[in-house]
Amino acid sequence: MLKEILRELYLSGTYSKATIGKNLNISENMVEELISQLIRMAYLKEDMGSPTCKSKCNGCAVSNCNINPMKILTVTQKGKELINKEKQKN
Repeated sequence: MLKEILRELYLSGTYSKATIGKNLNISENMVEELISQLIRMAYLKEDMGSPTCKSKCNGCAVSNCNINPMKILTVTQKGKELINKEKQKN
């Protein structure tokens, strides 16, 4: 299930516990726990972001969001390597 969560985050580019839970048929609490494990295992990196984004990224999925600061999850190089290894198996 950890690989599936990692793949969902990598492919979707956005972080939504509800969406990931729905896609994988698991609860939001389970999604949160699995994401915590992926962070501890260094497959994901968590960044609380800046209270004021200075980027002009109109294409950002959360560019109109009013919540500050925002939690950003990034798939690490280690995570990308795992995803690519899984792709090669299939």
